[in-house]
Amino acid sequence: MISKENKEKLKRKNNIWIHAVSVGEFMLAATLIEKLRPHCRDYQFVVTVTTLTGHEVAQNKLLPEDVLLSFPTEFLPVMNYVVNIVKPKLAIVVETEIWPNFVYSLAQRKVPLLLVNGRISKKSFSRYSLVKPFMRDLFKHFAKFNMQTKRDAECINKLGAPIEKIKVAGNIKFDSAKIVDCNRPNASLQNEIGLPYGTPIFLAAALEKTGREDPVAIDVFEKLKEEFPDAALIIVPRHPERGADIANLVKSRGYESRQRSLNEKFDNPENQIFIVDTVGELAQFYTLAKVVFVGKSIFPPGGGQNMIEPVGLGLPVIYGKYTSNFRGIADVLAENGGAKIVADENELADTVIDLWQNARHAKEMIKKGQEYIRSQQGAIQENINSVLEFLM
Repeated sequence: MISKENKEKLKRKNNIWIHAVSVGEFMLAATLIEKLRPHCRDYQFVVTVTTLTGHEVAQNKLLPEDVLLSFPTEFLPVMNYVVNIVKPKLAIVVETEIWPNFVYSLAQRKVPLLLVNGRISKKSFSRYSLVKPFMRDLFKHFAKFNMQTKRDAECINKLGAPIEKIKVAGNIKFDSAKIVDCNRPNASLQNEIGLPYGTPIFLAAALEKTGREDPVAIDVFEKLKEEFPDAALIIVPRHPERGADIANLVKSRGYESRQRSLNEKFDNPENQIFIVDTVGELAQFYTLAKVVFVGKSIFPPGGGQNMIEPVGLGLPVIYGKYTSNFRGIADVLAENGGAKIVADENELADTVIDLWQNARHAKEMIKKGQEYIRSQQGAIQENINSVLEFLM
């Protein structure tokens, strides 16, 4: 369960245990760890993840001195065994990772537990409301709840979290966003994949697992090519294992599929569609884009994916209206002119073409989006302050 090497590493210093379920949560945790390091020289970071993709990204991003583990099975004897080995001085969970046996095992050992970047979706609120007495008992063992928004704070309080432990600290996603004044293509990546210099790219990012958005991306691309014959398409599925299925769809539509996982070249984009079916490369492929569509947002129930990152990188960004996982971000970002919400495939195509035609409009969208991101930054410091309270 825990290797001998990691058992030895766990003994070197006092441990801060941070749990992040997958890639998105881990990237928030990584931002928190980066900012905490200078304040925590007597501590080391133990990171647990649940998914294989989360583990792969964490493995590549953490420092050698950090300890990366898979999150224990939610079975009390197993959880007790792992907690006894890690012996954390503080535990942190990111967003909505509420595992009862983890909470109770930490509480038995009087380990403070902090929720950071906390959010409660409508679905979670409804589900938790069915077992409200249980949630109230669980929440009393948390030391603090740092929630993203006032609504999240109200929801977790209604579920039983003590009001005196709740704070609206903002969203770390804004602090993790890299803001680039002028987006420039990654030249080494272009050379690596053989992409002709100056090729304008429509990038469809984080498309949903069902595959419903894949043909939409190709439909939009074909409409775009009617106006701009040199346009090219890159598809980045949310789940890389879908690469082969997307490749089959691409071939059925009369194009050559080029898969990143197979190290295939994108050297003839007029007849090829490139599929980034790898982990952790989305940010560098964003640099090649002219316009970005962020998926898991066109069809219900959706949920959305991170639209802050491409806006920060200096790109005009479009997404659908089903973005419940980014409630309070997606709508307000668009209301401030920093992104565009579309109702369906036809409006998506029209918006992509408009942004392609109207460089001034695209630049204004980027400017307003980045201004909004800057206005929302500061959550990371709020969370650092909370962590340090429990390490004094």
